Formats: sequence, C-alpha cells, structure tokens
Amino acid sequence: MIRAALACVVVAVSPIPGAAQAVAPQEVRLRGEVELSIGAVVGGDPAYLFERVDALARDGRGRIYVADSGLGEVRVFDADGNYLYLVGGRGEGPSEFWPLRLCGLAFDLEGRLWVNQLESFKIFGVDDERAEYAHDVVVRDAEGTAAVCGNPMFAGPTGLTVPRSGHWMRTEDEHVHVAASGEVLGRVSNVQEPPDFGEWTWPVYTLRTRGGEPTPAPYPPPFAARVLVAHAPDAGFAQVFSPVYDIRIYEPDGTLRTRVRRERVGPLITDAESRRGYEEFAKERADITRGGVLSLEGGEFEMPDRKPVINHVWYDDDGRLWVFLWPAEADTMYEAHIYDADGAFLHVAEWPRGIGLWYGGLSGDVALGVRTTESDIQQVVRLRFLPSNESRP
Repeated sequence: MIRAALACVVVAVSPIPGAAQAVAPQEVRLRGEVELSIGAVVGGDPAYLFERVDALARDGRGRIYVADSGLGEVRVFDADGNYLYLVGGRGEGPSEFWPLRLCGLAFDLEGRLWVNQLESFKIFGVDDERAEYAHDVVVRDAEGTAAVCGNPMFAGPTGLTVPRSGHWMRTEDEHVHVAASGEVLGRVSNVQEPPDFGEWTWPVYTLRTRGGEPTPAPYPPPFAARVLVAHAPDAGFAQVFSPVYDIRIYEPDGTLRTRVRRERVGPLITDAESRRGYEEFAKERADITRGGVLSLEGGEFEMPDRKPVINHVWYDDDGRLWVFLWPAEADTMYEAHIYDADGAFLHVAEWPRGIGLWYGGLSGDVALGVRTTESDIQQVVRLRFLPSNESRP
C-alpha cells in the first residue's frame, strides 16, 4: 500500500495565484469494504451477467442502475442486489439504444433518469416496477450536433453538464452545459493551461486511414502522461497533468478557483510491469490496424522509470474531488485523496485493488464500482467507507 504521511506534507492551497501556503489537516483515512456484489458466473441467470459496464447510478432509495454498453441496456436492481427490470434495450425504437456506448447516467430534479448514449440522451420515468420512456434530447449548437460523452454525469437546476471528448488521440476536452431541451447553454475549454509534456511527450506515429492522407499522430504508450479533467456537479471542473501533483480547480466559466500542489513522485515501474506494458502496447496497435481501417506506422518509445503520480480524477455526487493515485505493483489497495469543492483536503480513501469507482453512484460513505474477476467477468459492487483502524506512521 502506498504510505503517505499527509499530516507532514506541506500543501499549497491557493484560492488565487500567489496565495499563502497551508498545512494539510491531520490525516483521516477511510477504508472501503465491499458489502454487495452483483454478477454471476458464466451460465448463470442472464440478468446478472454484464458485458461492458460503462456507467452506474443510485437513486434516493438505494436502487442500483447499471448501463451496459455491450448489451445496449440499463438494468435496475434493488438495494439488496435483486434484479427488478430493464430500461431500454438494443435497437432502433424510441426507447431503445443504438449499439454505441452508454456513457452516463443521471437523475434530474424531477427524478427522471437521463441515459447518455453518446450523441443524444434518452429520458425515462422510473418507478418500482418499470421504466417509461419520455423523450430524446439531441444536443445541438450553432455547429450542429455536439457529441458528448461523460461519466460521472450530473444534473442541476438548469440542465446537465457533461464533458465533450475531443479526437480519440487528443487530450483537449471541453465541457458542455445542456438544457433540458437539448440546447447548448455554454461550452468551456477544460484545458486552460496546456502543460509542457517534456520527457513525457508521446511518440508520434503516422496515422493512415483507408482512403485518407497519412497524418502525424501522437499515441499514448503505457503509463503515458495525460491531461486529466473532472467535471463537477456545479459545472466547475478540475484539471491535472498526471506526472505532477498540481490540481487546478476552476469555476464553471473557466476562472481559476483554487490550486493544490504537493511534492510527490509516482511509484517505480517494475521489470514485470514494463514487460506487460510493451506487450499491451503491441496488442493495442494490432487492434487498431485490424481490418485495415486505421494503421499506426513508425514511432518508438522508451518505458519511463516511474509511473505518473495521478491515475484518474473525478467528482462524486456530493461535489467532492477524488484524486486517484497510481498504485505500486505490490499494493493491494487503491488510494485516493479527497477534497471539497474549494480544494480543502478532507481525507484519504482506500479500497481493494481492481475496483473502479469512477462510473458514478458515489455519495456519502457509499460507492458503486466495477470489478473484473479472474475469469474476466464484470461485477458491480457496492462499497461502504468507514474509518480505518490501521495505524499509520
């Protein structure tokens, strides 16, 4: 487990550039324990088999909503994990989903379920026994359809705020504020201060598409540096350059709200991790070129000595920012630093390795997550975070 004596770390928390430094409060550490697991073995009840879970949500009664892109449907389970009913399904009907990606779930102020299917939202009324399709919302602005895909996804008084990803090889994103009608109310660039990648610069390949001109294309190798962006329920957002613990938190209009900095380096990359990284990279390139639609040619990279500091960032339903640290190979627990909306340190959260918590459905001391078993079967799990009794140096 990564041992971080946060009580002794000097943290720069700057509401405005140049503000004085402050010391982090005495560390509070919470540990997440799995209290519910949904997911069957192969050959079991199909209602409990998942193919590719991309989004999760919980309602006020603790019911669990699972968006499965592989099957093109949303399944609803009660608080004990018992299957209740299906929302949508793969198809071309009004209440059905295209076989693309179900990349966000959120409840609006009227209690309706919004399902993000990449290029539009489908809205459902839900009750104890069924879901009733209401209508579609297609996101449009002056430039036409604005494809959006973001998770977790949040609904506020005036609509939804979701990130809009750029090209699959780019790091630039923006967030889009969408009214209930589908009108785009505003767009803000999420990368306000592009970093200097320096030694972390991606290798450049030649991208060839069928019938297209060859173009230079940076492509991320294993443990690549990334610009990470998390969008908040209040339509603000946070930006991180993953090799550096330097968190910039912005207002909804892109104005810098605060900045949190710490002196920290990522864990060393072991020989085994390096070997697996090269193998996975070769497989990804093979997958890209399969079928001849795309190909990557040329470009080499050298595995770095260390991983980036930060692996992922996201906000929960309560507006807290989760900063997920890269684990060392031997770590059995994941670890995240939790901040409030203004960048004040709250606590450290740790939970069993292999469970992703960035799919949605995280509030209070309860989190939904996705775990893949050794048999390559996905499970949806619910964790509860309680104070850890383990002593820390």
